[in-house]
Amino acid sequence: MAFSAREISSKRISGLVHIYLRETGEVRLGNPFPELLDETTYQQIMTDPNFWIEESLEAKIINHISQYVDIAGSLFHLGTETLITHVYDLLPLNNSRIDLSDVLSRLPILVNRLTRTVFLHIEPIAEKSVRMIFHYFPGYRERWYDVLFFKGMLKGLTVLFELETAEIQLVSTKLFGLHVLHKDLGPNIQFGSSVNQFSFAWNGNPAHLSRSELNKDDISNRHRVIVVSKSDSTSEEYSVVDLSDVVDKSRQLAIENRDLEAAVQVLKSFKSELEKKQKSIAKDLKLAKNIQQGLIPAFIPDWKGIQFWSYYQPMQEVSGDYYDYFPFGSEQLGVVLCDVSGHGVPAAFITALSKMLFTTHRKSKPSEAFKFINRELLELVKQQCYTTCIYAIVQEDYKVIYCVAGHPRPIHYSAKTQMVTTLDGEGTFLGMFPDAGDTYVDKQVQLEPGDKLIFYTDGIVEAENDRGEPFGEERLLQTIANAKHLTIQETIEKIMQVHREFTVGTDPMDDITILGWQLSPELPEFNRLRKEGEAFYIQKKYALAKESLSKAHSILPRELGTQLSYGRALALNGEFEKAIATLESYNKFKTNHYLSHSVLGFCYFKVGNIERAESEWKKAHHLNDDNLSILYNLGIVYQKLGLRAKLKEILEKMKRIQSSHETILPLEKKWEKMLDEKT
Repeated sequence: MAFSAREISSKRISGLVHIYLRETGEVRLGNPFPELLDETTYQQIMTDPNFWIEESLEAKIINHISQYVDIAGSLFHLGTETLITHVYDLLPLNNSRIDLSDVLSRLPILVNRLTRTVFLHIEPIAEKSVRMIFHYFPGYRERWYDVLFFKGMLKGLTVLFELETAEIQLVSTKLFGLHVLHKDLGPNIQFGSSVNQFSFAWNGNPAHLSRSELNKDDISNRHRVIVVSKSDSTSEEYSVVDLSDVVDKSRQLAIENRDLEAAVQVLKSFKSELEKKQKSIAKDLKLAKNIQQGLIPAFIPDWKGIQFWSYYQPMQEVSGDYYDYFPFGSEQLGVVLCDVSGHGVPAAFITALSKMLFTTHRKSKPSEAFKFINRELLELVKQQCYTTCIYAIVQEDYKVIYCVAGHPRPIHYSAKTQMVTTLDGEGTFLGMFPDAGDTYVDKQVQLEPGDKLIFYTDGIVEAENDRGEPFGEERLLQTIANAKHLTIQETIEKIMQVHREFTVGTDPMDDITILGWQLSPELPEFNRLRKEGEAFYIQKKYALAKESLSKAHSILPRELGTQLSYGRALALNGEFEKAIATLESYNKFKTNHYLSHSVLGFCYFKVGNIERAESEWKKAHHLNDDNLSILYNLGIVYQKLGLRAKLKEILEKMKRIQSSHETILPLEKKWEKMLDEKT
């Protein structure tokens, strides 16, 4: 029978079929691939080691097997076994020994005995490295499984020659991708190349090989045995290697390796599931964090000359610390700071509950609020959690009435005496004891210009340095005393700087929150400038109003009434960009004042940003839906944008409010003109 240039030895596919039958548990006695080949051909493949088949048939069988079994590792080990099994035929018949370079030069002979689709060309690169180029016959293309099989053959050389270290890498291939991880074949593989080549490099002194007709167990019958020798300057060592033993061990290693790979796949599956759960948890925590950030104010606005500054650092994604403020009309302001027991999501849930309870129970006395909140927490959380708290109500004359519930007592700095003291106050924490209401006692302190109050959670004082020493209350008091000439913002920042330097190199043990107050030492001047600016505004002297309100605003930059008046004065003075910046800052406090959005819409309209003007005027309309001037402005926007339907809707809303209003007729004319232009 004449050989075809596209034939290949059946040895490789025979080994893969054995693996397929073992892995799938196939029990049939006959051909498992009746749709691919007949029974006679199948039996020849499985029993005749000298049988050759068309490479296209091998490709069909391999593609079929690979749908059911991961054969990447099997192909690699088959290549190793093939090299070990057939290297005996490459050795000299006179039993003389040869080295690795001699075997490499004879390796193309072995490749030719396995396939007629490719021939191997070997080029030396250096003393201990070669380049192996696989040339495919016309009409035949490289297959992904060839790459794994050939690399396995090269691995067989490292086993037989007892190479200390060897590097086998796929350099380039005509393939555009592989079914296995590229890192298993080498880094920086050039895909889609015009040549298929491996690099093979080794270190150390390889062994020498030679034939032997002796059995390693000294049995007289001829057996395929190789003598492996290693020599140095003083001695020469010999060992007799039975190739059948090497193949058996290689197969056992392949089975163990597959078992290990299966275990790795299971672990990867577990890891993947764990990563999915972790991502889900992280997503939930991120959502919880965003929700909590919406509950806790980023900053508290200045109130009647009192400036606030805070520092908030959760130990985890979400925190058990919570602070908030509650206006009681224009005469009083409530400020609360809580520390829930525990950490993470359960504690964060209690902070959300606390916000609801403090919003609900706005009592004129903090102790009264504590009594109601304690009872409701007991009912809701069933003594599973508790919270410490300090709650204060500051009055218009700057008298602060406060109550403590198991929380660190507030610290007071007196500008008059320049003394720092810890104020009185005690009481049982909230949410644990039914009779805790009897322990809540209101205390008070009078603030003078320049005075400071510091509220904090115990995460500040209980934090330790790398020697296990706590930061402590005394160090906190001393830091506040050293900051007596600083503003409240600078004081809080100074405290945290000292705190960070003290705890450097340690992990936080608790959430940290600190909230500072200060009655501005420039309060008289602020009041004078604000009154002056408002008078100029009433007189429509907007330039003078702007100057006075600007100076007042610089003294108390978070005093919202002044900030809004300053923004309006800037707008009416034609300084639209400055007005926009001022009013955008004002709106961050979420005051929901329709006037700020109305003036901001006017400024955006004046600078030509029609979309933002519409957005701000729509917000203003939502907050004050019967204001005709806001509706008129929206009508002008829709007329300018050519939105006839929306302009008509605005006209109808205006007529429902006041049908005779003087601004309606001009808008109607504009709408009619738009209709005429459309017609």
